[in-house]
Amino acid sequence: MREKELSNLTGSGSHRFTLPKSHILRGRRNFEELFSSSSFISNKDIYIRYATYPQASQKYLVGFIAPKKTGTAVQRNRTKRLMREAYRLNQHIITELPEIADIGLHYAFLAKRASLSFETVQHQVVQLLEQLRERLTSNQSLS
Repeated sequence: MREKELSNLTGSGSHRFTLPKSHILRGRRNFEELFSSSSFISNKDIYIRYATYPQASQKYLVGFIAPKKTGTAVQRNRTKRLMREAYRLNQHIITELPEIADIGLHYAFLAKRASLSFETVQHQVVQLLEQLRERLTSNQSLS
């Protein structure tokens, strides 16, 4: 049996590059809650909706959405797969924040269009995560 490559599990540092199912936002009620009382940060091709909760028991959950207007089912699934992979590789930007700030965080990435390259998606996901981190840290310093 082949051993797993270390590069897939850890990178240069102590970051784990895994995205467990327990961190995926699921369920109609969770998405309705997210869209009813949330803020958003926009980019050219992707935007992010997020909601914070005062209790840390909510932890952080992430979702990936490609609306039907973006293309066919094949294109939508590919777009979601690219967003998931870009997030998986760069989640360390935001994942420590809820633990430090003692808040719960739910957020979802939404694609504005399909047929994006991985480099474009990754660049925009990193920008969105950094902007989200800035917003959350500035809100915490005001409290």
